[in-house]
Amino acid sequence: MTSIQLLKGFTGIDSEFLVRVEQRTDKQKEMKSHRGIHRPFLLAALIALLLMLVGCGIVYVLHLQDLKIGEQTVPQTQYDDSSNQIGETEVHLDVLSIQGIKGTPNYLANQEWLAFTNSYTHTGGGYWESEPEYWAYSVQNQEMVDKLDEICAKYGLKIIGKPWHEHIDCNPFLTLLGIDSLLKPNADATLSIPAGRFFPGGSFTIYGTLKLAETDNLFTYHCVKKDVFYDVFGYVDGDSVLERNYTTTDGLPLLLLESNQSGMILADREDCFFTLSVDLTGDATLEQLAECFDFTIHTDPPDASAADAREQASLEEMNSRQGDPNKLRRSTYGEYVADLIQGDEMWRSIDPEYTPPSKAYAFYDVDGNGTEELLIFYNGYIGNIVGMKNGITDDGKSYHMYLCEDNVLVDFDSEPNGLGEYRYHIFRFANDGDPVFSNPKEQSIVRLKKCADGTWWRTSSTEHYAEFDTEISEAEAMEILNSYKPVDLETRPLTQFEDP
Repeated sequence: MTSIQLLKGFTGIDSEFLVRVEQRTDKQKEMKSHRGIHRPFLLAALIALLLMLVGCGIVYVLHLQDLKIGEQTVPQTQYDDSSNQIGETEVHLDVLSIQGIKGTPNYLANQEWLAFTNSYTHTGGGYWESEPEYWAYSVQNQEMVDKLDEICAKYGLKIIGKPWHEHIDCNPFLTLLGIDSLLKPNADATLSIPAGRFFPGGSFTIYGTLKLAETDNLFTYHCVKKDVFYDVFGYVDGDSVLERNYTTTDGLPLLLLESNQSGMILADREDCFFTLSVDLTGDATLEQLAECFDFTIHTDPPDASAADAREQASLEEMNSRQGDPNKLRRSTYGEYVADLIQGDEMWRSIDPEYTPPSKAYAFYDVDGNGTEELLIFYNGYIGNIVGMKNGITDDGKSYHMYLCEDNVLVDFDSEPNGLGEYRYHIFRFANDGDPVFSNPKEQSIVRLKKCADGTWWRTSSTEHYAEFDTEISEAEAMEILNSYKPVDLETRPLTQFEDP
């Protein structure tokens, strides 16, 4: 998991700017990442005291201020009612250590690495590949590797090492770590954990879904051993985050953070720091989730040969599943939705920087034939309309559109095409008995085009691929778009899917 994913999952910042801030933090990344100095006496004494308190089991209350190591300013896009970009604003975020509290070696190492990367200017050059044990870090050259080694030596920490990846089921890896389950024995919940990363010393990150009271909750369970340094941070908006402490029924003190339908649960243990990042789109509270997960687990270093074998078996099974001709062709909508959720989890295991879009659903009779279809929403817009053809789901064409009155749809470009153009297609789907929602069903009303030079054009013909033959003013274009009134459909998160 990367800090950018924690940032995206917790604050909802636009992904295009998350990429930019990661480039700013890592100083213009140009390649795909694979990812004992004397200390002042008082500092050493403070570290020793903190470790002694934790090691002796003395309970202390964890606060957000104990974890803050810096600040980050992130640009945020502003849009008008037509989803056109009209400007930028800035969001100021607090950067958190999710490996240790203020004064501990892990905290100080995180703080120094953050300061270094924020001030470091990468000089460029050709493709550069680090040694495998540094693939988990955002390093672009040997100078950054040397600084990483220096920080580890200074604070008595180790490199986290080359990770193994799981793509199907994380339970075999948990067994290698000496863990029976991520859940407490009496938890009234079930887990799906198809994807994760596992490190030689016992640290790990698992991506999965918790089903609690008939609601699915997407989560990331992050465990970092305190004898290693890992360049993963937490990011929160200090103005909107709600902070509270909670003690579980078995006496474990936790810090709960909540903001924008997302949450974090943090636990500072003797030899590990745990962070659970979770979607809060259902009815479950952070307190209820905290009672399900076990934050007292201890991990053992996995056997390297067994881990190699499990990673290879997982990769082979994933590759065989990708060739499944029935993928996303299921006999029920519920099975189709389960494929979508598992697909997100799989991609997160392949690319830790992948952040899935916010997905929701609704049922609606789009073509007016009396049968409701399944509408899949991506970040608030209809991306697919799923019908049933010969008893099997078929999601047809991918769109980026919204529904208007009288079953009119407006499909539009969220970003300019290669020529710098934005195109809009206003149409209805034909009530022709075809359950596959794609080009043949589209009955065009008008098409609009905004060119890179700011001029607007429209079609005068309703032919599907008619030419843009009439230049119009921007006011005329807005009048056309605004003449179709959007329908406010009631949607639910995909993780709460129920068949109609």
